[in-house]
Amino acid sequence: GGSTITQQLAINTFLTREISLNRKLKDILLALQIERSFTKDEILEMYLNEIYFGHGAYGVQSAAKMYFNKNVQDLNLAECALIAGIPRGPSYYSPILNQEVSLKRRNIILNRMFKLGYISKEDMEEAKQSPLKLDYHNKRDEIIAPYFSTYILSQLLEEYGANVVYKGGLKIYTTLDLKMQNFAEKALQESGHEGAIIAIEPQTGHIKAMVGGKDFGESKFNRATQAYRQPGSAFKPFIYLTALDNGFTPSSIIEDSPVTFENGWSPENYEKEFSGPVTLREAFEKSINVVGVKLLEQVGIKKVINYSHKAGITSELRPDLSLALGTSEVTPLEIATAYATIANLGVRIDPLSIIRIEDYSGKIIKDNIPQKKKVFKEETSYVLINMMEEVIKRGTGWNAKIGRPAAGKTGTTDNFVDAWFIGFTPDLVTAVYIGNDDRKPLGNKMTGGVVAAPIWAKFMKNALENNEKKDFLKPDKITKISVCKESGLLPTDSCPEILTVTFIKGTEPTSYCTIHQKYFEIPKAVEYPEIEKPYYEEIEEIKKKYEEKPIETEEKEEETLQSLINKLKEKYKKQDE
Repeated sequence: GGSTITQQLAINTFLTREISLNRKLKDILLALQIERSFTKDEILEMYLNEIYFGHGAYGVQSAAKMYFNKNVQDLNLAECALIAGIPRGPSYYSPILNQEVSLKRRNIILNRMFKLGYISKEDMEEAKQSPLKLDYHNKRDEIIAPYFSTYILSQLLEEYGANVVYKGGLKIYTTLDLKMQNFAEKALQESGHEGAIIAIEPQTGHIKAMVGGKDFGESKFNRATQAYRQPGSAFKPFIYLTALDNGFTPSSIIEDSPVTFENGWSPENYEKEFSGPVTLREAFEKSINVVGVKLLEQVGIKKVINYSHKAGITSELRPDLSLALGTSEVTPLEIATAYATIANLGVRIDPLSIIRIEDYSGKIIKDNIPQKKKVFKEETSYVLINMMEEVIKRGTGWNAKIGRPAAGKTGTTDNFVDAWFIGFTPDLVTAVYIGNDDRKPLGNKMTGGVVAAPIWAKFMKNALENNEKKDFLKPDKITKISVCKESGLLPTDSCPEILTVTFIKGTEPTSYCTIHQKYFEIPKAVEYPEIEKPYYEEIEEIKKKYEEKPIETEEKEEETLQSLINKLKEKYKKQDE
């Protein structure tokens, strides 16, 4: 842009932001003509009345009324300096959207005023210490879906400039679904918690609902796009996705046992207990931290970070093992985008909020077509989806049941500061984030499964009420087999619980369960009936019945025969005599 106030005034006189040599020549000629026609004070006055101050406010008087509910002549030094800093970047330096940044900018201007001799050092220091007391009034904010509207407005202003956006008669066609938006706003408000909800259509990347807070009037801060928070265990799908794509299966075994790494760190499970050898399927369902950390170490931190960025995570991820516990901050929008890549069977589509833009004459000046990129194998994504379905069926996400096929993952950070549930059906991906802006804990046991999952379920049930119930599309290279729940291997007759688990063809187990072996009972002796309880009395009775009595009988029979023989001998002996 132009480097002088006169040139800036000339630029703002034109409606469009055309960048060409012809346009630049026109700007220079107009600036020269302005300087010939007006005094410097008049030029400054026109500039201050024309320049854009953000949130639809043109001119310093409009800005004073909007930000402080005062006339410009009633502003104090600190307020004047803050407003003066806004035109350089109306969205970035907005005290409504970025209070900390706007205050830093205010203080830079106060320093400059002191160096140029406009104010004393005492005045400068007093103004710097002055707290920001906004009295924000803006009729433009009384709109439908205010967080979404301000989100697309910032995009439009960056691309087209304030003149075109506010004076150009543009028609903006957005991706928002008003019914879903109303359901999302209601779900968050009725929860009583602060947080965000964002819903994306995975096949198109269209943002269908966006709620950046429970009350836009109280806070313009859009937590859906601006809140960088730790996702906790909601990050684990990207570790398991990487593992499944690099030789691991749902039946792979990892020891859930205490471990201390070289730096002295010993990760803990939520329940402070260990389960011993567990399958990846069970570890994922129960969100076992120690297994997640060990798996990250085995797969490789750099590889997991690479997969996460390919999925759609744009924030920097710190390369250490605590990544398994979701310690690197992300926004709800970017993690919802990354989950959408999984839901879309490995095809990434960047999120879209604007479908097309027409100018005042109806000419299409922008037409957003979803940009698709295949980043993961569909069979790997499908196996992970199946594992995420089990999280809802019998894992930490049991509060997210919605009566139709759905997959998801809970997330909770240390001391219950942040709670997440991010999940999807084949038609819709939704991220629910709950947390206080001051990082105050939500309360004991207030996990993602307890706090965020019910909000997610309430929204999804309403949003998909009229949609057909669909199952996730199964790729060709997939097989589903029965396995022992505990070992993950083929079941024997002795396995107490059997599950159907999804595998990539060729990776399914082929050996039988080694935990539950088949035991054969020794055949019982014919002469003894089964003794149900080894009581001494029963044994004695049986012994008497089957041993003593037959022996007695045999003895009686033998005595009778002998006596007959003896009698015969006696008889014939007498006859011989």
